[in-house]
Amino acid sequence: MTREAQRRLTYTVELPGGQVRLREMILYVCRAAEEMPRFGKTKLNKILWKADFSAFAARGMPVTGRPYQRLQAGPAPVEMVFVLEEMIERGQLEIQPVTLGPHTEQRVCALEKPSLHFFSSDDLEYVDRAVKEYWELSARETSDDSHGVAWKTRDNLDPMPYETALLSDEELAGSRLTRLKELASELGWRSQ
Repeated sequence: MTREAQRRLTYTVELPGGQVRLREMILYVCRAAEEMPRFGKTKLNKILWKADFSAFAARGMPVTGRPYQRLQAGPAPVEMVFVLEEMIERGQLEIQPVTLGPHTEQRVCALEKPSLHFFSSDDLEYVDRAVKEYWELSARETSDDSHGVAWKTRDNLDPMPYETALLSDEELAGSRLTRLKELASELGWRSQ
């Protein structure tokens, strides 16, 4: 991808509260997922990604605005490992190992209520939809859902611009497919 094309893409959206938005949204999602049959770090990452990128696709504004990266298990906020560790140290979160058959889930549990003053009701609707969509899914199924064309256009640890939310997993044919491949080539993206 050319440097000019990279500059035109949105990797972070500066919103009031900055990184605090991510911290408070982690608490919100953990509280919303307390009764979820399966909820670990992978699902937390995917719920945040789904809410942020769905909101960006629909209204041009994500919920948290934080940067994301491609990981093997799917998109995740770049700051997630650091933020979770810090929140655990502050006593805001705890990780509880939960055995589910042959797997041990690292369940993320909120120890305090989130402060939602940075979020609109619209923001919370995107998050609530993502929680509901992933409620019954396993971490693997949630991860698989995030492995669409946007994820496939990146390598592990590559940043994921918010504009990838506009890419569709619907099959294209004819002139639309030809034009998309031309555009991807111009931007230096891999095509599948």
